[in-house]
Amino acid sequence: MKTILILDDEQAVRQSFSDYFEDHLWLPIQAESAEDALLMMQDDHPDAAIIDVRLPGMDGTDFIRALCDKNLNIACVICTGSPEFDLPTDFYDLTIVSNRIFKKPVSDLGALENEVSSLLAAISHEGNLNE
Repeated sequence: MKTILILDDEQAVRQSFSDYFEDHLWLPIQAESAEDALLMMQDDHPDAAIIDVRLPGMDGTDFIRALCDKNLNIACVICTGSPEFDLPTDFYDLTIVSNRIFKKPVSDLGALENEVSSLLAAISHEGNLNE
């Protein structure tokens, strides 16, 4: 079973995404802050993450940079309520980050899951090429 981290400061959003992914045979874990998520990663190693940008404390983009600093190969999809958010330029070369940004509220959770799965498959394929 694939594990997915839902990182969002809104409990209703975390629960909605968790319910959807659980129904589609993922094991969701939730965190309301980037700091909590990083602590969880000492024990849990999710395959993928859906990450909000605006969070209390460390924001979602700095969380992704922290994952990269730790060399954690986690498929990251950004999901934000900020209509003005653009992908930081340093993210375009990161294979673990989707170039597709989902805006909240997400009306098509199937498209979100497909993006996560596609990115996960691409990361896995790239890892196999490097072995």
